[in-house]
Amino acid sequence: MLKKLTLAGALSLAAVLAPVSQTSSFASPAIFENMSGKWRGKGLVKASPKGKNESIRCRMSNKPNGASRINLSGNCAVSGFVFSLNGFIQQNGSKNSYTASMFRSLANLKQSNFSGQRSGSKINFSFKARDRVSKQNVEAKIRLNSKNAKAFDVQISRTDPKSGKIFNVGTITFAKR
Repeated sequence: MLKKLTLAGALSLAAVLAPVSQTSSFASPAIFENMSGKWRGKGLVKASPKGKNESIRCRMSNKPNGASRINLSGNCAVSGFVFSLNGFIQQNGSKNSYTASMFRSLANLKQSNFSGQRSGSKINFSFKARDRVSKQNVEAKIRLNSKNAKAFDVQISRTDPKSGKIFNVGTITFAKR
């Protein structure tokens, strides 16, 4: 199923698979310390609004790179298909502004760096990608929701290339391993 999945969000998890500390609105070593470590995630995702839910499992290892950046690497699997995730999250000059990046080819991204805004314990990223099946442009959104230093979830949504409406791709819940 993943070969047909057009989840720009699911395949671009590398850019954003890390929790966000609720301690301060400024990046600090403590935020990236909370984000660092080994994580295991699971959830359900689907390729289209009426698509069948598929189980997804991920493993990530996040390493701080200075006080305002964390590097991400890992793998996710859906329906027996395994894909690698690599990227980073970096705080920009503004206390609530973030940039994320990954390998463009994984999700047919139209841009390799995309931005996000932090609000409390959440960072919302949005970006453009190309649907793998229809080859049409789609908008995708990923919301990181920090629950605490040992758990977070990633909510993914995107536009359906047929209707142009946004649908919920799925949620992946992570816990430290």
